[in-house]
Amino acid sequence: MMRPLSHSALGLTVVFAMTACQGNDPQEQEEAAPSPVPVAELETVSLPGSPKELADRVTERMQEALSVEVEISVEPEGDEETGSLEDVSMTLLLTDPPAAQMTVVDHEEDRPSTAHIVVEDEVMYAKLEEEPILGDKEWMRISQEKIDQAEEESGPFAEIFQVMLKETNNFLAEASGESSLDVVRLGELDAEPETEDSDDGELTRYKGTTSTHDLADAEHEEFEQVAEQGLDEVIWEIAVTDKALPSEFTVQLLTPDGERAESTVRYSDWGPT
Repeated sequence: MMRPLSHSALGLTVVFAMTACQGNDPQEQEEAAPSPVPVAELETVSLPGSPKELADRVTERMQEALSVEVEISVEPEGDEETGSLEDVSMTLLLTDPPAAQMTVVDHEEDRPSTAHIVVEDEVMYAKLEEEPILGDKEWMRISQEKIDQAEEESGPFAEIFQVMLKETNNFLAEASGESSLDVVRLGELDAEPETEDSDDGELTRYKGTTSTHDLADAEHEEFEQVAEQGLDEVIWEIAVTDKALPSEFTVQLLTPDGERAESTVRYSDWGPT
């Protein structure tokens, strides 16, 4: 596994390792960048009882803390022996657009793979541990604009790059709350929230369900596909600290083969240290 870079080194990874676009004034970028708030400086708050208000409150706090370490695992539902289908570790900056460095391990039985990915300004830079993605290039620069421009020249590779970009964007949307908090925001609680003590302090767990059709209407393409596969609603659970920061989020989904699975996002080390 690649050792995670510090939050401040994320941009340097792009500049030095993969030669990102030139011409931007670093001083202007620094002045425009939002300032993260240490978790210790965030006030303890009373958490709202409605899913929509909870999602809004959590979104606000995530933007204040700004940086976080994230782990995502996708496991088949009710099959503990099979193990994880996919694991993602990520250092995430909740800028606009989000920036991240991640390692994606695909445990596919026939062809397991490990990809190292950096996302900066909606551009993805990726390399595979097992082999170069294309020719002798160790790192590939992939963006929607480049895929569209080179579709005729790249042929079948354009489809491969499209899949890689789409999967990366899905992980980023889930970790950043863009899609996961909409699952909460558009959902309904199945029971009263439960409070417990943990290493992160007091946690409140919310459990609910959300219509996949409502999520599709909210332009979440991954749930549109789930709805088309016959899953009308998804079951979810979110654990939130007393500072309104998410600690864990789990949602039900379907694999491309139509098998039910669970995706779990775990958050740690919120804010600057």
